[in-house]
Amino acid sequence: MIRHIVLLQIPSHVSEEKIAKIMGQLETAALAVPGMVAFCGGAKRPGSGLSQGFTHAVNIDFVDEAARDVYLSELDHDRVGIRLSEMTEGGLGGILIMNINIDEISTPEKRSDKKPELRWV
Repeated sequence: MIRHIVLLQIPSHVSEEKIAKIMGQLETAALAVPGMVAFCGGAKRPGSGLSQGFTHAVNIDFVDEAARDVYLSELDHDRVGIRLSEMTEGGLGGILIMNINIDEISTPEKRSDKKPELRWV
């Protein structure tokens, strides 16, 4: 399985309506692909302070690279990718894309309902 991760640097002058529209178009393109397993996307949440200017993200899981490639061609067909690069900071420079293999995902052992203790080291 392939996890397609997209990070976006969208300037503050871009309206929420325009952002919602492009995110909806990305989701529609992903949902049109038979090998798409899951889609999520949205604005970053406050927290780590390590976002390096990236303001939004999209995460899509595909059954394989072929399904991911169908999605990418769907973006080209509808020119969604071009519109996305036109709204990001620096065009393609405001977009970071990674694909990782998630065939083996580690999960914690099932424990009681106790809240996990997490710490910075």
